[in-house]
Amino acid sequence: MIMADVLMWTLLILGFYVILVAYWVAAVSLVPRLVEKSSRRLTSSPWKSLLLGLALGLPVIGIGLAAANGGSAPVKLAGIIIIFVILLAGFCGSAGLCLRIGEGLRSPLDDQQPWLRVKRGGIVLGLLFIFPLLGWFFVFPVVLLSGIGSLILGWRDLRSEPIENE
Repeated sequence: MIMADVLMWTLLILGFYVILVAYWVAAVSLVPRLVEKSSRRLTSSPWKSLLLGLALGLPVIGIGLAAANGGSAPVKLAGIIIIFVILLAGFCGSAGLCLRIGEGLRSPLDDQQPWLRVKRGGIVLGLLFIFPLLGWFFVFPVVLLSGIGSLILGWRDLRSEPIENE
């Protein structure tokens, strides 16, 4: 393996890592209440979130993969969009896990900049994904699937709350 190959893989993994943390911080900045509800759901019922993510996420991913390998271009595009939407839901829901990890890593700046908790938790969670095999094929899918489940449960909790007039 030449130095260019080593540098390519290093930068590819580093870029993936930075993009994941950016998705989590963007999720908490765009939908903070939903990320907070997802965090509460992952804390109170992590198995329920994971099982719901498995039950709903895997079939949708399967449909998306089948459509992406389908015949015509519009069907392939629809399949790719389905896969991207379910991944985005997984990232948004797993931002709740980043928030939960970040709350355990308290800092005096948290009161002024609450998004730092998600960034700190995302850095720690992202480092868990880097470990070969265990991180790639177990931790990452479990986090995404439980993120899908916690996002759905958190969204349901938000819908059941009364709407506040501001």
